[in-house]
Amino acid sequence: MKKIFITTILFMVSISVFAGMTCRENILGNTVCTGTGDDTGYRYEIDTDILGNDRYRDNQGNSMTCSTNILGDYVCN
Repeated sequence: MKKIFITTILFMVSISVFAGMTCRENILGNTVCTGTGDDTGYRYEIDTDILGNDRYRDNQGNSMTCSTNILGDYVCN
């Protein structure tokens, strides 16, 4: 019983310490997410173009465009 209790406490602490993102909508309607915990300093932004494609860009130079195809699948390139 003691091992289960200690394992549960360690698991709960590790979840809250290591990862997280905080997201908000800016005045242009884009979603901006910033990292918390171990992800501090990481930031990405999501906007939608005229064709309805979602564009993801981060502060490390990565980007991708996602859209829904005719089968209803959300596909990213």
